[in-house]
This record gives sequence, structure tokens and C-alpha cells, in this order.
Amino acid sequence: MGFLFFWLIWMVVNALIASSKNRSTIGWVLLSIPFGLIATLVLACLPKLQEEGSVAARSVAEQTKVCPRCAETVKAAAMVCRFCNHEFDPATVPPPAQYPWEMIEDFGSGYGVFMYKHAKLVYTNRGVKWKGSTYDSPAQAIGAVDAYS
Repeated sequence: MGFLFFWLIWMVVNALIASSKNRSTIGWVLLSIPFGLIATLVLACLPKLQEEGSVAARSVAEQTKVCPRCAETVKAAAMVCRFCNHEFDPATVPPPAQYPWEMIEDFGSGYGVFMYKHAKLVYTNRGVKWKGSTYDSPAQAIGAVDAYS
């Protein structure tokens, strides 16, 4: 009977440790049934996991900014607010290396092909082309792709 009481206490200890490390409480309790002290030692050595909500909120916050005119949240790469057409200072827009696209081909002198959300954007000296339309800035082209998808 004492052995069963000891095992139940060990399961509660594992549940508390797992909960404090943002790990599956039920999973570690079930692992402590066959493994006991070994499961506790492994759990104690594992690092604490970040909460999913805080990671998602932080990544969204890093990719957005607030329009000073209408106070709406827009993407950090936006040159113009989609709600009130306020034009942002170019200094507040991240450099092109931070845009969410990847370069496929670079022909130099302002010509190239980029991929954004499975859409090819062609850059020329006349603007950004996508699906037969030409946009003045990359932000406008990205806005069109986002609105389309």
C-alpha cells in the first residue's frame, strides 16, 4: 500500500514539473507510471517551452505597425495604409531584405523575379508586375496578392 501511495505522489510531482515547464501534464503523468524517477529526471532536465499564444502574438507584433492617422494596424512593409491611404515615411519601412518574399532570379539593374505566397512577382524599371497588372511599389503588389488570396 505504501508503494502505491509513493507512486501517486511521484505522479503529482511529475504533473507539477510538467505544468511549470509548459509541457503535457497528462503525458508526463502517464510516463511516470512505468518509468517513475527516470521520467522525473528527464523532465527536470528539459527546457521550458514557450507558450504558443505568446509566440504567435510576438510574431504578429513584429510584422505590423500602427497607422498614425487612423490608428489601424497594418503590415510593417506597407508604404500606404490600406484603410486611410496615409503614406508612411520610407524610413519606417523595413529594407527589402526583410520582406516576406524570396528571390528566384536576379538579373541586376532592378530586374528580377521574386516569389511571394506562391505568386511570381516580376520587378522591372517600370514597377512590379503580377498577373498582367503593374504596381508602383512592392507594397502595392504584395497588397494585391494578399487581397487575391
